[in-house]
Amino acid sequence: MTPLLLLEINEVPWRLLDHYKSRFPHIEQFLDHAHQFTTLAVDTGELSPWVTWPTFHRGVNNEQHGIKNLGQDPATFRGKPIWQEIRERGGSIGICGSMQSWPPIEPGEGGFFIPDTFAHDDACFPAYLQHLQAFNLEQVRKNPRVVNGSLPRIGEALKLASSLLKSGIRPRTGMRLACQVLRERINTTLVLRRPVFQTILFWDVFRAHFDARHPPQLSSFFTNHIAGVMHRYWKDVFPGDFPGEPVAESREWLMRFALQLLDDMLADVLAWTSNNPDLVVVLASSMGQAAVHREYHEGIELVVEDLALLMSQTGIKREQYTPLLAMAPQVAVEIPDEAEAARVTGVLEGACCGRNVRFIGVKKIGTSLSITVNTPPLKDLANEIFTINGRSVRWLDAGVRMQEIEAGTAYHVPDGSLAVFCEKEPCKRLRKPRERVNADRVKDWLLAIHDRGCGEIEFLSKA
Repeated sequence: MTPLLLLEINEVPWRLLDHYKSRFPHIEQFLDHAHQFTTLAVDTGELSPWVTWPTFHRGVNNEQHGIKNLGQDPATFRGKPIWQEIRERGGSIGICGSMQSWPPIEPGEGGFFIPDTFAHDDACFPAYLQHLQAFNLEQVRKNPRVVNGSLPRIGEALKLASSLLKSGIRPRTGMRLACQVLRERINTTLVLRRPVFQTILFWDVFRAHFDARHPPQLSSFFTNHIAGVMHRYWKDVFPGDFPGEPVAESREWLMRFALQLLDDMLADVLAWTSNNPDLVVVLASSMGQAAVHREYHEGIELVVEDLALLMSQTGIKREQYTPLLAMAPQVAVEIPDEAEAARVTGVLEGACCGRNVRFIGVKKIGTSLSITVNTPPLKDLANEIFTINGRSVRWLDAGVRMQEIEAGTAYHVPDGSLAVFCEKEPCKRLRKPRERVNADRVKDWLLAIHDRGCGEIEFLSKA
């Protein structure tokens, strides 16, 4: 059996990699020796990573696997993710952050399992990683859309420090974190780098638990740190996509900071493949991003700052629901009582402001509700109140805040990057570089490589 390492670099397109690779030696070395494909997302509706990655992992699109929302009850999912497939065959797995990977499953000998950052709880294998995961989930809960400068309290910090050491965080990473906090005090703009440190921490955890000489049969590492920068600062990287729209203060340096981390990761990966030529490494993005023009954006977005306050306005009791993590602008809850869930859905969808504009959408799947708070035109927000459940309520009393936010300059497109590195199968053999292949074919292809070796790399380019 051929061991697989799946690097899930969320939403990174070939255009960005081509633009920067010559500046980063390990990115360049990896890509120049890798077989290259372009994956095509085949899901219906609006593209989102919590849908496209399950398609990638399960080999069927969203109409078949049924995954639509973050926070959705996993009992409603259909199809087997590749890690479950390999585990059921007796292989071990090492999963770190793959989308929709909660709840974790026992990973087998030499394996590990850290679910994604929207997990319903902090369960991990091994169990000593739970405190780090709990901290991770809390940071996601605190900073859903705008990075703030909040830090853990002293007691929490001491517990976290102990957990970090046991989890495999390197001393040099601890020093980088300390320097980051100090530099933020001098230059508050550097707070923008903080989300990247989530990936720095968890890459340390991954590399501490991944034995390159005796790796799990399937390992995966997911990161969103480049995607987050692209969404906001694509214009800074590719100003030519926005003719006549000058960049006020360039944040292109943030993209270089994010890509430096990818370069550091690939330095480790290339060393692993030298020590173990049997290891096949797959770098994938599931979809990509491209420039988006949002002239309609007026510089303000509604942000749910206190979910409990919003839910209280619907009349539901606190013990009747469980908050779930979600990606802004969504929030999510679980309501087991079907009648109460239907009632709350009606109340939220009936909320209106200004010229009787409804602005809350709800998607119910199983017992989970994914709630999207959209932002109406500013003229409908001029009054500091809105109507919900038959009453006029101030925004702040419902846990909703008007936040000044720059419009994002990139958004999802179907075309994603896929690069396969194998010491035993040089890339010169690939007949059709960057051929487009449907993302729902990748699972079977990965299993073919796992079962029969590197000779199956050309599987995707065969008619």
